[in-house]
Amino acid sequence: MPDATPEPDPEALGPEALGPEAQGPEAQGPEAQGPEAQPAADLPQAESGPGDSRFTWVPGSQMDGQELSGPVPPEALPGGQPAAAVPGLDWQALLEALAASGMLDGDPEDQDAELAEELEAERDGRMGPSMDPARLAALGVEYMEPGPALAGWLNVAAGGAASLDENGLTGLAIAARKQAAHVHGVELTAVAQITSRAAAADQRVGVSAEGRPARVCRDAVAQVEMALRLSHDGAEAWADLALTLTWRLPRTGAALAVGWIDLDRAQIIARATSVLNEEAARVVEAQVLPGARRKTYAELRAKLHHLVIAADPEGAEERRQKAERNANVRLYADDDQTATLVADKLPQIESASGFARINALARARKAAGLPGSLGLHRAQVLLGLILGTPPPTAPAGDAPPGASQPPADGPGPHRGPSSDGRSGPRCGPSSDGRPGPRCGPSSDGRPGPGELPVPPDELPPPPDEPLPADELDAAGDDGVQGDAFDPWEADDDPYGTGPVPAWPALGRLPPGLARPAPAEGTPPAAGLLDVTLPWVTLAGLAGRPGTLGRIGAITPVQARQLAMAAADDPTAQWRVIVTSPDGHAIAVARIRRRARRAATRGSPSRDGPSAGPGTAGRVTLTITQDTITALRKGGTGLAAATGPLAGAGPPSGTGRLAGAGPPSGTGLPGNTGSVDRILAAALRTADRALQRALVQAEADATTGGCAHTAASDAYRPPPRLREYVIARDLNCRNPVCGQPAWRADLDHTIPWEAGGPTCSCNLGGACRRDHQLKQHPRWKLAQVKPGWFEWTAPSGRTYTSEPATYIA
Repeated sequence: MPDATPEPDPEALGPEALGPEAQGPEAQGPEAQGPEAQPAADLPQAESGPGDSRFTWVPGSQMDGQELSGPVPPEALPGGQPAAAVPGLDWQALLEALAASGMLDGDPEDQDAELAEELEAERDGRMGPSMDPARLAALGVEYMEPGPALAGWLNVAAGGAASLDENGLTGLAIAARKQAAHVHGVELTAVAQITSRAAAADQRVGVSAEGRPARVCRDAVAQVEMALRLSHDGAEAWADLALTLTWRLPRTGAALAVGWIDLDRAQIIARATSVLNEEAARVVEAQVLPGARRKTYAELRAKLHHLVIAADPEGAEERRQKAERNANVRLYADDDQTATLVADKLPQIESASGFARINALARARKAAGLPGSLGLHRAQVLLGLILGTPPPTAPAGDAPPGASQPPADGPGPHRGPSSDGRSGPRCGPSSDGRPGPRCGPSSDGRPGPGELPVPPDELPPPPDEPLPADELDAAGDDGVQGDAFDPWEADDDPYGTGPVPAWPALGRLPPGLARPAPAEGTPPAAGLLDVTLPWVTLAGLAGRPGTLGRIGAITPVQARQLAMAAADDPTAQWRVIVTSPDGHAIAVARIRRRARRAATRGSPSRDGPSAGPGTAGRVTLTITQDTITALRKGGTGLAAATGPLAGAGPPSGTGRLAGAGPPSGTGLPGNTGSVDRILAAALRTADRALQRALVQAEADATTGGCAHTAASDAYRPPPRLREYVIARDLNCRNPVCGQPAWRADLDHTIPWEAGGPTCSCNLGGACRRDHQLKQHPRWKLAQVKPGWFEWTAPSGRTYTSEPATYIA
């Protein structure tokens, strides 16, 4: 079996499709020749047809007076698999693929003799069992062109994947990726046409004679985002890619459609060349496309970066300076309840210098004996510098006398103060007589147990003798080979059995940045944290997750940590949302808190200067209607409801130990008293809000629809109505938009000037983009019942959004 990478069909992706670069250097012009030009071997080669010598069966073959009309399918061969067993398959395509693989190589002149021998063997019962269709398919799919035939044989091969050898499985994976690229090309073709037709219907955009839109319009983005369930930015980028591969870089689009490159490589080429004008972009495309499939993503990006800079060096410098003006810091949620903080578009020199400083501080912590990897210490140093609560950087064991030592809980296993008071690994026997960790490097120069690794610049050079053969397999990427691996990067507690250095405290903002508490019905202070958690979670009665703005779901311990940090912050806004049994908001109210008694003017506070505001701008407690009813009927009172926070032991699953105080990292003293008062106030507030909601629900039921009991005659909704609609919707009413409703417009579904009431049954949150989409003449929006919105696209398809569902 040849091991060459299969090539696509030349009729689908030949020299004409790829352009002059596939026809040799002479056809490309002087700009494509030289070191950057790709060798002809990287281009698709023409496959041989049915008359090629690699085919065993050729048209016109005759045996026993029976003419074969062409390459015969395997089921017609002696002992072949019956076609009925796998109906609807293109056997001709499989035979051509097997021939292209070289499996059917043979001499056409000997084919009659070979067939006679096989027929005789079948008559004598000497033919072996037929080949499993899955194995046969796996041998051919790698050499098929994308399309229906390949799709059918992929299913056959995948159905018997457990019986395939590694060569067959590899071919199956290659073919599946080729087919996936083809499918992506089909999808992008459809998206390009949607975008073109939407632009043609918009006089402000329009299309060229070839149907190329001047830009991606909002109508097209909305159709794509709702149909494919993409975010606004994701749909806009997808539509832009479709236009790019259809009109700007058609060769890249053709290469994707026939499986020459996959979607990721097409996106890399489109993104890298987007900064160039169309002519220059196509020149770069011609240089990189022939060999793109043989490069890794990183190699392809590096190649493109060099080509793009070479194509426009002055523009590259201008783009760099402009990009630095767009520097930003972004926060993303990870899947394991951690987060990623990204700073991008930073100047390279300053970024490298800042990283060097963080790296130096992290190395100093690890040199002092604090456990954990160097990466962990970098992260803790970075967060500490941002929060204004930098973690202590303990001195190394040979620090001068009088220097501060690591915290008591800092050293990990086998690390602690030595007999002379210095920090470092303990040497010699322990107090119970057992031998302690070895001091100094081992015979092979590597650190022993409980010993700090030697900095890489102090490591001895590796020996010149070759590694013994029996150790080759054991020497992986972690082996020390010059500077290839920094041993300080390793975690000295890989199994996670020892203590972890505490993360920096949350801290507070500088006092000068304090803001007054937001008025009722207004959003939280911009830029601060917005946390939501169930009332039963804060009370310690259950372990239900919370939600943090910009992050998403957080664990109960994290939610309580933020709530307790905000409990003593007078600038933090607190509210409660009462939910129905299905989790929809039915009432919302602000929790009134007593103002803290201010210190006497002219006298310093007992605890020193007043602290600045915390980082939590608003805390929302959710509580179900059933919980309020149960507490009211049970007569247990607040003592039972709030007891776990002040009592000796919370229910299991709360994440807090008896007497342990607040979660670690809050930087606050035990403040369970403040939390108890907030819990009690929240319960009273929720009870009153529920009673109002029940009265309104009864009026609605009597009317047979919305009774408009909370409606306003004014255009702008009053604070209580605004707060309820925002809580009910939570996000923009576009089914795929994630913009928070408090940041959006409160839009009248039926325009106010057309008689639409200012009522919850006619209001909904809409970000500015979707507010404009609702007014687009080709789109329609209706609120079929309070909180339920139905969008109708120009295609006639409908998309529905429903009220937000809370965990309470």
